[in-house]
Amino acid sequence: MKDRTTKFRMYATIDREEIFLNDMCQSGWKPVKIFMGMFFVFERCEPHEYIARVTSAIDPDHKEASKKRREQITEILTDSGAEIVRETNIDAATRIYAIRSTSLGEFEINTDIDSLIADCRARRRYHINLAVFSALIFVAAFFLGTDMMSDYAMSNQSGVTLVGAYVEFSCAALMLVLLVVVVIPISKYSRKIKELRAKREIEE
Repeated sequence: MKDRTTKFRMYATIDREEIFLNDMCQSGWKPVKIFMGMFFVFERCEPHEYIARVTSAIDPDHKEASKKRREQITEILTDSGAEIVRETNIDAATRIYAIRSTSLGEFEINTDIDSLIADCRARRRYHINLAVFSALIFVAAFFLGTDMMSDYAMSNQSGVTLVGAYVEFSCAALMLVLLVVVVIPISKYSRKIKELRAKREIEE
């Protein structure tokens, strides 16, 4: 029986990552490393031995990840008995992965409403930043395809023109993926923030 396995996964939201990690923990696999946000390395453990949590290091007020905020969250987690999962992500500064033994009881990073609102705002900010980055790539690729077609269309170089058309078609496909992967989570977090604020008003 092998003691280590690697899974390739791509998720639109932190929530989906957390569900996946907990499903693996329940099956007897403990996350030990995350590479490029897509390759999850696990080691064998007892089923239901660990609980996994994923949180954001983005400061919702300053709209970016900060080393100080990451250190603060990491310290709070380790003081509670959690282990920080090693990661080499291209966006490693924005996310923190942690696991904790179920023998220590329930493991929740944010428990009060204000903390939950701040976390949702941070997660939404992450997706907004990703949307802006993806949109810039889309615009650059679109104009690249347009220039290729305009430069070579009159010279009857149909092959190059076809490449330009393919680039533009790829941009349209990218925009669709952007809508599904990035925009929907933004709306989801905005809706959740609204619900939490309404709940806070009721409790007050």
